[in-house]
Amino acid sequence: MTLRNCEKVFLLLQGPPSRFSSLLFKELKSRQVKCFKIHLSLGDWLFWQGGSADNYRGKLSDWPAYLKDYIQKNGVTDVVYYADRTPYHKAAIKIAAELGINAITYENGYLRPFWITLEHGGMSRLSHFPNDPQDILRKGQNLPLPVTHKNLGHPFWLEAWNEVVFSLANYFDIAFFRHYQSDKVYNPIYEYLNYIPRLLRDKKNQKKAEAITSRLKAEKQRFFLFPLQMQNDYQLRENSPFDHQSEAIELAIQSLKLSGQQDTSLLFKIHPMDNGIEPWEKIISELTARHNLEGRILVIDGGNLNKIMNFCTGIITINSTVGVHGLQKIKPIVTLGDAMYDIPGLTSQQPLTAFFQQPEPPIAELVDAFVRLIAATIQIHGSFISAKGRELAVHEMCDRLITNSVNQPGAFLPTPPRIRKTVSMSKGEQLHI
Repeated sequence: MTLRNCEKVFLLLQGPPSRFSSLLFKELKSRQVKCFKIHLSLGDWLFWQGGSADNYRGKLSDWPAYLKDYIQKNGVTDVVYYADRTPYHKAAIKIAAELGINAITYENGYLRPFWITLEHGGMSRLSHFPNDPQDILRKGQNLPLPVTHKNLGHPFWLEAWNEVVFSLANYFDIAFFRHYQSDKVYNPIYEYLNYIPRLLRDKKNQKKAEAITSRLKAEKQRFFLFPLQMQNDYQLRENSPFDHQSEAIELAIQSLKLSGQQDTSLLFKIHPMDNGIEPWEKIISELTARHNLEGRILVIDGGNLNKIMNFCTGIITINSTVGVHGLQKIKPIVTLGDAMYDIPGLTSQQPLTAFFQQPEPPIAELVDAFVRLIAATIQIHGSFISAKGRELAVHEMCDRLITNSVNQPGAFLPTPPRIRKTVSMSKGEQLHI
């Protein structure tokens, strides 16, 4: 243990839409560790059953000064928050750096399902995780392989219910936290209503997806998979060069055409949690026609992602965690945005046209070391929703927080080593970020 329990003082900010944050607070308290909590919204308050907490009801513009004063008055050593790119947490990272204290973020895990990411500062481009292949190989190769526990799942409706309650509470709150600024892209009522027609088409969409993917497999067609992300995904908005995902879609379609690979298709898969607001099939159809690639650009809204990855030629993603799953299958991966796993030897560093022609696969030994190292240092086992998953995750998270072992052993660099990348279509033609 680097620090004694009494020397640690934690401040919890916004948590996920579940009881996870309150359980984390209770566990820290039970271990005789000093801990504070600030509610930022009504959704925070509704899911809170952890004990006393402070409410910030001021404006976002006044938040940095309030937070800095709060940290100094209470002797906070570690600020802990869910999701690193919300406006309040962005400010928290800067304040923590100014004061020389720890800023620690957690989110859904890179190793899914039933893993949670816990790392210093931020994720993606802001990750402090090493990006030198030899360093990763040296540090990770002798660590144990991660073991996934069983029975950590939860019904989909429970996660959806939590999300709806959290979002609508914040949306309709005009009295308690009336200055709260959400990072939501869409009006939540409009967003949730748009799920209804998509859910009604689910069986039809699944049948169509199975027919397309079965044909690709049976005919042994050469195709690349592009799993779409949700347009309101803050990782896409904050850690990519694209204002809209359609720009990445067109980049991939145009690069396929420039590659000259007449026997190659590109399969777009709509995110299973997509809200249906963005007309992806129409957008892709129009872009396909614009570049005269009819018959070679396919779109599915359903299907088994894991099975599709088994027989695709390669995977194109912006910065989805699907890339980590693809790496574990030793599939060639290219990223178009900022991803913590975008490391030479893991992902292809080729221009997109060259990737379509002859994609570079990951180095199996490096993938193995990478998975072992992230599992041992920035991943914890469990979930935010199921009771067993929360219990497992809260216990391990407290262990790492109290002992100052987040990103340890050996997976912390003082300065985030990743910089904004430049996406290349072909030699001499680049999208600058």
